[in-house]
Formats: sequence, structure tokens, C-alpha cells
Amino acid sequence: MSFLQIQYSSPVVMLVRAMEGGGAQRDAIELANGLHAAGLPMAIATLNAAGPLRRHIQPGLPFIDLGAGEPLRMARAAPALRRLMQDVRPAAIIASEVAANCLLVHAALALPRALRPRIVLREVAVPSAARHADPFWQNRMAYRLAPWFYPRADRVVSLTAGVREELIRQCRVAPERAVNLGTNAVLTESRLASLAGAEARLPGEIVAIGRLSPEKDFASLIAAFSVLRDERPVHLTILGEGPERPALERLVRVLDLKDSVSLPGFVDEPVTFLARAALFVSASRHEGFGNAIVEALACGTPVVATDVPHGPREILVDGQCGRLVPPGNLHALIAGMRLALDTPPDRAALRRRAADFTTERAVSRFLALLAELDVGRRP
Repeated sequence: MSFLQIQYSSPVVMLVRAMEGGGAQRDAIELANGLHAAGLPMAIATLNAAGPLRRHIQPGLPFIDLGAGEPLRMARAAPALRRLMQDVRPAAIIASEVAANCLLVHAALALPRALRPRIVLREVAVPSAARHADPFWQNRMAYRLAPWFYPRADRVVSLTAGVREELIRQCRVAPERAVNLGTNAVLTESRLASLAGAEARLPGEIVAIGRLSPEKDFASLIAAFSVLRDERPVHLTILGEGPERPALERLVRVLDLKDSVSLPGFVDEPVTFLARAALFVSASRHEGFGNAIVEALACGTPVVATDVPHGPREILVDGQCGRLVPPGNLHALIAGMRLALDTPPDRAALRRRAADFTTERAVSRFLALLAELDVGRRP
């Protein structure tokens, strides 16, 4: 869609780095869909339209391909963003992911103040961990620039209280501009209700979800699983795609787990797997929030998660709604998985906790945030 085809003036634009299928991009699209459905004049813009996520955008929600090619190629992306601001004149632009966040602020600062929209940045990772361990070099570099760019945004939004403190302490965001949303647009209320009857379980089925990259530490999960497999009939399914696939497939062969571990790749609807699972496990070395943890709770599926800052502990209420184990501790991971499989879960309690993370709740809080910036609904 060209800039001139936007249906209304001064929309709020959700900047999505790419349509490639990552969790941060899915969250941004889900939030944009919800804001649009709530009556906010919305559009989605992307630096790179290639990928499967475009089909998740609601019909009628304007989509703008900025045509920057490879995401975050500064020479093309910054001018494209400035043109977006000049031609569309959005009331606000919301961005996610640190490199896109810094790029957006950079582009806005090059314009006269009268042409600058309100800038709202979503911090979807944990800066203290991601600045060293993010799998993308662009993000690692951008976290070193964030203390200069982030304070110049109108608001910087975190998903957890712990990350808000990091934004203030490490990224130099003024406390009044750092906002903890306390939730993410994970599932709609109707989708949550549809999962309430997910009771048909596959005994011993363990599910994990995430990009196949080192920070998810699926290698440790497979090693822990191999111990459980020697004790009882269990099966592990790891949903996701990424550069670690060859190494993980080798590990599966070495441990003689070919009949017990499945790696089906990226799937559009992971809840279909979670709804049948006996257990969900997150073995991450760091975790920005933990959408998959919420999805597991929504299915009434017990959770074992590494106690990494900050999402898992906040979602699981300090371990009341799932088991937290120290990261990098194989014995603790094995013990946590064993105990979770042997303990009957309170599925209703897990689903009640998941209800705190609906799209509608995230939308309501975001609308309140935008109202503080004098950004309102469609006239």
C-alpha cells in the first residue's frame, strides 16, 4: 500500500521490523490488530515485507511496505522512515526491538520538531542480557546506543517490572517515561476461552517452543530429557526454526533419541501442541517475556522454566503457577521436569493466571498510555 492510500489522517503506525515470524513481530501485529479493533486509527509499516506474518494482519488494517530490503540497512531504512513521517503524518509510531527502536528515533530527530510524531518504544528483551547475548549483532550493537536514543522517546514500554528498572538504570530513561505494561498481547479473550476444554493429553508429551538458537538452550533440555526417557515413556517436541537445528539434530542422534524427539520447525498455532502436552519447558538462558509460558498456562499445561530475568518469575508469580529452576543447572532441570510430570496440575488455576495476559488487557493499557500523549481514537 502506498502512503497516499491510508484511509484516515494521523494514524498510529506500528513499525514491525520484518514479517519473518519472530515472537516480537507477532506480538506487535497482535497489538496493532487489537488497537485497530478498539477504534484507534492504525496502520502497520515494515522495513521488510518478506515472511509469513503478513497473513496475521486483520483485514482492513492498512499495511505499508517501506521497501528497505534487508532489515535495518541504515542507508535505506532511515530515509524510508522519514518519508513515512512526512507523507503520512502519523500521530504516533510504536516500534519494537532495539535496533528498530534506535533507528526510528534517529530518523525522527532528523526532522523538524513539527513533523515528528510521538515515539513509543517497546522493549521486548532484557537489556542486561541481550546486549551481550542477543543472537543478532545489530541488536547487540544497538543496546550500546540505547542510552543515547531511548531517553529521546516519548515513552519506553517494558513488559515486566524488572525490565522497567533496567530501562531507568542502564538505558537512562527518565522514570516518568518508562512504563511497565505488565502484560503482552498473547491471546485474545475468545481464544483463551476456546482453550478451556483442552483436556485430551498425550501422556509423557513434553513441548518446548522458541527460535533454535543458543540463548534458548535446547541442548540442555535435550540432555535433561534423555535422562527422563531412560526412566519412563516420554516424548519431546521442540517447535521453532533457527541456526542451531543441525547441532540439535546431531545431539538427538548421538543420544539415540530419534524416536523420542521431534523438531517440526515453525508452526503457526503452537497452542495445538500445548493443548495436548503433559508439560511445557522453557530452558532459556535469558527471556524477554515468555509468551509461550502464557500460552501453556492458557491450555492448563504445567510449566517448568529457568529462573532468568524477568518474565518467567513474574508470569509464574514467584513459582506459584509453575516450577522455576536455576538456569544452566541440568540436575535442577531434570528434577523440576520429573516433579512436574508426577504432580497433578490445577489446570483451572493455570488458566486464571493466563487471563492476566490477554490482548484486550494489553490494548486497554496501551490506549491509556497513548491518551496520556494526546493520541486518541478515530473521529
